[in-house]
Amino acid sequence: DRLRDWFKKDWKQRFRHWLLDFDAHIDSTLFSSAKGARELYERFSTFMDRFYVGGWKRWVFIEPLSEAATIGLGGLLVMLALAIPAFRETSDDDWLKKSDLAVSFLDRYGNPIGNRGIKHNDSIPLEDFPDNLIKATLATEDRRFYDHFGIDIAGTARALVTNAQAGGVRQGGSSITQQLAKNLFLSNERTIERKVNEAFLAVWLETRLTKNEILKLYLDRAYMGGGTFGVDGAAHFYFNKSARDVTLAESAMLAGLFKAPTKYAPHINLPAARARANVVLDNLVDAGFMTEGQVF
Repeated sequence: DRLRDWFKKDWKQRFRHWLLDFDAHIDSTLFSSAKGARELYERFSTFMDRFYVGGWKRWVFIEPLSEAATIGLGGLLVMLALAIPAFRETSDDDWLKKSDLAVSFLDRYGNPIGNRGIKHNDSIPLEDFPDNLIKATLATEDRRFYDHFGIDIAGTARALVTNAQAGGVRQGGSSITQQLAKNLFLSNERTIERKVNEAFLAVWLETRLTKNEILKLYLDRAYMGGGTFGVDGAAHFYFNKSARDVTLAESAMLAGLFKAPTKYAPHINLPAARARANVVLDNLVDAGFMTEGQVF
């Protein structure tokens, strides 16, 4: 019995010692961690002190940059939130066919008597369009089309300056890719949300298509007035010829329709259409695509 009592007391004493030892290890670990964290913080503080800027430099440079970074990050998050609905439009793999909705009416003999809806003629390859038409479109709508990533920041700034000097809207700020994104997926409403969606969709199009494919789609899908879509349909409607055969003057008039097809349609307002065509011809010279002699 005495031996058994001695073993019980010895076990209890050993257990107490183990608990004390365990508690000591915990205390030591916490102390070492706190000490290490303090030393790490002091080293970090010493390192960051090298970059400290005080006095007037802080308020002139550092604080504005910090605020700009904060506002920019917040703005980016807002734009991403606004752009979410835009990408729902691209979830369909057949997104290029969404606008091919048209009905042809025939008489009892099978002869066509009319069409209703949107019908695109995309049978003409881009290389078959006249050089005059391509240059007139690029000079007026997007001179840096082959140089930007879907959003022409420099072109937008230039358009703002040009419009301010002219006292009116002489150049547009949207790139051809942005306009195509609007034509394919969006409405014509003038809202910030639509512009954000347009910008994101323009970048998306640039990642999915080549520049020539984007330009071809733009020329085929843009509304050109008179119920026509695409430059070939407009050429047939206004000049009774294929887009392959339009002259420089006719190309200038067609390129002038992209901005406001109803306003500048020659069958509605021929003087306005001619004035707009003259602006396109001036743009060809300003862009360096043609000389004054060629345009004259």
